[in-house]
Amino acid sequence: MSYEKYWNLNEKAFEEICDPHFFFESDDHREALDRLLYIVNDRNMNMSLLTGEVGSGKTITKKVFENSLSKDIFEVISFENSSFKFSDILYDIVKRISFLNPDTAGIKEIESPARNDDYQTINIFKEKLDILVYEEKRHLILIFDEAQLMDLEVLDHIKNLTNISSETANYMTIFLVGQPELREKIRLLKQVDQRIFLRFHLNNLDFTNSVNYIEHRLKVAGKKNGTLFSSQAYEMIFRNTCGVPREINRLCKLALTFGISQNLQLISHEDIEVILDDLGSN
Repeated sequence: MSYEKYWNLNEKAFEEICDPHFFFESDDHREALDRLLYIVNDRNMNMSLLTGEVGSGKTITKKVFENSLSKDIFEVISFENSSFKFSDILYDIVKRISFLNPDTAGIKEIESPARNDDYQTINIFKEKLDILVYEEKRHLILIFDEAQLMDLEVLDHIKNLTNISSETANYMTIFLVGQPELREKIRLLKQVDQRIFLRFHLNNLDFTNSVNYIEHRLKVAGKKNGTLFSSQAYEMIFRNTCGVPREINRLCKLALTFGISQNLQLISHEDIEVILDDLGSN
C-alpha cells in the first residue's frame, strides 16, 4: 500500500523537496517574508541579508517571496548556488534578463556578451537595465542563495552593481541568503556592510510552532481531521530535532513509513524511540 493511501493523504507530507505549497508561516518566517516584501517595494534599499541555520527554511521562504513578485513590476533573477566567479555571475545575469515586450525599441541592437569580458558585459548590462527601467518600468531583483559560498571579492563586485542607478532611484535590489557565517563575511567588507538595509535571521521553531508545522504539512497533504502523532511523540520529535524544519521532515517521514510497516494508526513516543535507536545504530 502506498504512503498516501495508508495515511489517507493526497500527497506525501514530509518530502525533502522545497515546495512553496507547504510553506509554514511561523512568526519568524512571516516576519522575514514581510520584511523582504517591504524592501523590494521600497526599491531604494540596495541590499538585504537573510540568514538561518541549515534546514531552517531559508530557501522555501525565498521561493515564496519570489513567487509573490509580479512579473509586470519586477524582473527576478535567482541563483540557487552562488559559488561562482563574478564574471560568470555577471554573464549569467545579462543573458537571463528578459523583456515583456519583445518589440521594445533597441533590444535587437544589443549584442550578446562575450564570456570573461567584464568590461563589455557590464556595458551590455547597463543597456539592458536602461530598457528594463525606463521603457518597461520594471525593477531588477537579484537573489543569491547559499551566498556564504561567495568569495569576498565576489561579494564586493556584487555590491558594486548597486552603483548603477540614477540620481533619484536605484535600478535593482540585491538579496543575499545564506548560513550564519555569511554575516561574518559581510562584516569583513565595510562597504558591503554599509549597503545592507535589512538583516534578518531565521530561528528554529519552538515547541508550539514545531507541532503546528507538522499539523500544517499534514493538512496541506490532505489530512482532513485528527492527528497522526501522540502528544508525547510530538515532544520527542521536538527534543530530537531542536525545531529544525528539515530535521522534523526527516523524522516524521521515517515515522510514517515505520507506521505502515507496523500497521499503526497513531505514532507514539515509543515508535519514535525505535526510529531514533535505528538511526543511532547506522
